[in-house]
Amino acid sequence: MEYKDLWPTAFGMGKFECPEMLDYILTNYDLNDMSKMTEVNGFNLFDHDHPAIDTFKKTCIDNFDEYLQRNLGRPLSDWSGHTVKSWVSGHGSGYNMTIHNHAGATLSAVYYLLAEEKQFGGECVFDDPRTNANRGYDEKFKPMFERFTHTPETGDYLIFPSFTYHHVNPYTSSLRFCLPVDLFLDDN
Repeated sequence: MEYKDLWPTAFGMGKFECPEMLDYILTNYDLNDMSKMTEVNGFNLFDHDHPAIDTFKKTCIDNFDEYLQRNLGRPLSDWSGHTVKSWVSGHGSGYNMTIHNHAGATLSAVYYLLAEEKQFGGECVFDDPRTNANRGYDEKFKPMFERFTHTPETGDYLIFPSFTYHHVNPYTSSLRFCLPVDLFLDDN
């Protein structure tokens, strides 16, 4: 008998170092009004000129390239172009994010600049993208449909297909920063 894994949803996970990004955010933005630094307002961290941002952007692009090569066997250069967008998220007591995906993007990532207090929540939870796939299965099949929950630590990153629905559990401490990043691929 032959087997084939159909409809895989590959997650990339790793560690990164970019302490100058945290310094940049703490120095250049009003932490009392972080609403100006969201994608909803059209904010794109990569539109700003600073060596820390350049380094972080290169890290993101390299990680997206590695993900594409590992999962599709194709480097980022196989596309005619790409755009990356990033913003600041996940800060302050009571922060949470309802279930969502990153519609329009091809791949998404989240980089945790500061996530030291794991005991205060803020886990990122991903659901099976095969809507209602578990219908009719008994409990013995539960492992096939379980959520993936990541408790972030400083320096963690996750990369995933942008269609994947996820949410962030409430965070009850005072300070945490993450940088979501979306990759948009052009193929003219």
